[in-house]
Amino acid sequence: MSGGPFNTGGRTRMGTKILLHVYDLSPANSYLYPVGLGLHHSGVEIFGSEYSFASGAGIFDSSTPRDVPGAMYRETHDFGIYTGSMSDLRRELSELKNERFGPDDYHLLRRNCNHFANALIFKLLKKQIPAHINRLAEVGICCSCLLPKEMLEQAPVGDTNNNSSGFQAFAPTGREQQTKTTKAFEGSGMKLGSPAEGGLTAKLLMKSRSGSPRAEDLTDRRERARKAALVRLEQQKKESNA
Repeated sequence: MSGGPFNTGGRTRMGTKILLHVYDLSPANSYLYPVGLGLHHSGVEIFGSEYSFASGAGIFDSSTPRDVPGAMYRETHDFGIYTGSMSDLRRELSELKNERFGPDDYHLLRRNCNHFANALIFKLLKKQIPAHINRLAEVGICCSCLLPKEMLEQAPVGDTNNNSSGFQAFAPTGREQQTKTTKAFEGSGMKLGSPAEGGLTAKLLMKSRSGSPRAEDLTDRRERARKAALVRLEQQKKESNA
């Protein structure tokens, strides 16, 4: 199912190819990928456009597949042929938007771009994306209470027109950052994006070093989690002694 960088999604005699493009969001993926983990972004290419999901924008598309600011292309998976029309695709996208992938529905661990890619491909072809692409998010749910709420609600890659672009490990610079645009899907039409501004990771680090309320909130969350664990442990001891 995997393919190289020369796979292109377009019309065939039978229909249109559906391709899943996978990107690295951190240099650490060089070590994580071989063991089935990694911080990934993904997008689904259909009819020559790549569809993805982000905070603020919801479902959006790009007319330049395999070219994502703030991410490094890794691989493409070919899922086969879609025999529906563009109108059919728009209808399916609208349903996904109304069901669970609206502009305010993004969550880094529970409803991210990889969840959207899986939902779209399953809706069109009844197939699921490889588990390793979103495995790190599933593991991260176990410690989500330790992460700042702002980070959980911001997408690493997104529609920059709505300021939805979040933390970026591979951030574009100079002329590249000024020229990158994307479009958001709104059911009946598209709207153009604008250049991204800054990254969430850097902002969070700067504010935590300066003693910001977010750093204090994180400390409070950890303390509450520790106290809750102690209470549960004490209850278990009492039940065992009873």
